[in-house]
Amino acid sequence: MKTLMMLTIVLVLSACSKKNETTTTPGADDVPAGNLVAQGTFTNGAHPTSGSVKIYDDNGTKKLRLENFKTDNGPDLKVYLAKDINAVAFMNIANLRSVNGNQNYSLSGMPDFKQYRYVLIWCQQFGVLFGSALIQ
Repeated sequence: MKTLMMLTIVLVLSACSKKNETTTTPGADDVPAGNLVAQGTFTNGAHPTSGSVKIYDDNGTKKLRLENFKTDNGPDLKVYLAKDINAVAFMNIANLRSVNGNQNYSLSGMPDFKQYRYVLIWCQQFGVLFGSALIQ
């Protein structure tokens, strides 16, 4: 039974290592206009993840920015804004566009950053946390 459980864990983690890399439009990932309202630094989940996250507010329009970002490839990686690192309550911001480099995402609505305090890189297909950042 123990061997079966270990095999299942290895299969899930290795399944989240497929490629999920796309190209970005030149200039689209420049630092957004507006005021910096929150930021954090990524820590590893099941995969090495590094870089920082910054939230900008430009007259009510919010942008989430990943800077110097790097993580492993995965089959179904998402950017979540979440209340905890287990993705029990979260907002799916977008598909992760690239596993490295600077990238910007628009935030719709008015998320309350006192409740949604984490940015997660999440493999939705297998329910695996690649990395998280506590934003403050």
